[in-house]
Amino acid sequence: MLEQPNSDLMQRFGVKDIFQLTQVNKDRLTQVAKWVDQNNIKIHVDKTFSLDETAKVLDYVKDVHPRGKVVLEI
Repeated sequence: MLEQPNSDLMQRFGVKDIFQLTQVNKDRLTQVAKWVDQNNIKIHVDKTFSLDETAKVLDYVKDVHPRGKVVLEI
């Protein structure tokens, strides 16, 4: 989540929020990597940018609202 949920908007549209905390550790990341390698998890990449295009990435995420992951190649 990029920011705290807006309670006025949630009430206006009749939605609820939940808080979810995920602890990232080596074992969990290893398991996720295995699932990706086994094609059990598919990652949708919306667009890829080079490191030189970092400013464009921020504008793209803000203005376009991508339907997948936006990748910054290093």
